[in-house]
Amino acid sequence: MDHPVFVSYSSTDHAVAAQLCEALEKSGHNCWIAPRDIEPGADYPSAILDGLQNARAVVVIVTPASLASPHVLSEIGHAFGEKKPIIPFRLSAAPLPPKFDYFLSMSQWLDAHDGCTSENLARLNEAVSQALDGGKAPSAGETRGRNKWRYASAAAIFLLATGALAYWRWPAAPPPKIVPLPPLDTTKTNPPESKPQPWVNPKDGLTYVWIPPGTFTMGCSPGDTECAPDEGPTHQVELPAGFWMGQTEVTNAAYHRIVATSTFPANEANLPATGLSWLQAKAYCAQTGGRLPTEAEWEYAARGGIAGATYGVPVKIAWYGGNSEGVRHAVGMLQPNAYGLYDMLGNASEWVLDRYYNKYDIEAPAIGNVDQSHTGNSFSLTRGAYWESEVQDIRVSRRSEQEHDLPVPMAGVRCVIDKR
Repeated sequence: MDHPVFVSYSSTDHAVAAQLCEALEKSGHNCWIAPRDIEPGADYPSAILDGLQNARAVVVIVTPASLASPHVLSEIGHAFGEKKPIIPFRLSAAPLPPKFDYFLSMSQWLDAHDGCTSENLARLNEAVSQALDGGKAPSAGETRGRNKWRYASAAAIFLLATGALAYWRWPAAPPPKIVPLPPLDTTKTNPPESKPQPWVNPKDGLTYVWIPPGTFTMGCSPGDTECAPDEGPTHQVELPAGFWMGQTEVTNAAYHRIVATSTFPANEANLPATGLSWLQAKAYCAQTGGRLPTEAEWEYAARGGIAGATYGVPVKIAWYGGNSEGVRHAVGMLQPNAYGLYDMLGNASEWVLDRYYNKYDIEAPAIGNVDQSHTGNSFSLTRGAYWESEVQDIRVSRRSEQEHDLPVPMAGVRCVIDKR
């Protein structure tokens, strides 16, 4: 059966997508919609690509959930690259992220803030009819003739969007694109200084960024009411030497380059490697020419020069229980901190070098020989929370004690290198 209309949506909006599809098909416009039109046993991402390639128009259901979805972004990026008509059906007035804004800036919108009413569905049907007939969809709401971006950047943005789709299919995916950094928080302690350019470590294929030396206050942040007892006492820490740190968490593909016996589904190449023990994480970093960060180094880097509990709005910087839909996501998809580090909070938690104690020893060294031997009842620790954490855990000072010699399902790794 011919499916000329591809419906792009977040799984959170499945009920709305089904209603919209039913209305279009009653008017004679057959839709391709997942998971309905994916054959049993078929490769999910390949089926989606086929559906997109065979469609002649794409309807995008625009909600906060779809604007946060890398899969919806990759689908409209593919449609944009194929020059297919894109019809945004806007159920929310939420502002568009820059990448969505680029792909949809020349589309004419159907503003449907009052939902899938009969009037809104009739307007959508008219827009789809004209798009399939080769005409321009009528303005049925606000006309979005906003050409904010120059075509010189089109190739780069298209590759970024389609990269999210590509990671489903090929394990040897490239490192995430480096994007311009956001402005610093006004409660800054050590604003990032001019630093060397990021570089790719040839051993694991990941990008590393420079973290400059500095001094910061470690532990519970000013005004943070969610701190646990083990996040104190707060104390000043000086890091006299800078270091290089992985811009993202170690991905499955990168981990496999070092640990050839590791396995993962082909569609999870750019997801953070998890299920690691402290010993495995430590061994991996050593093989890349680096080491695990100390706990102080990790928190200093995570803060990115701010004193507050988080370096941005949680939903914009971290995959956690409120937006992850219960799964890990490809690294580097959300906003980085001011040092250019992605996913320091959420997605996977990250092992650090130190042995865990239930309060800070303010006289203990923050650098150097913090790799203390483990006794039978000692623990290591992870930082950064993970994809199912509560929002109150998306804080730079949060700590989590873990068995050092056992795999931890939510634990991944991010390495540091002292010298290139």
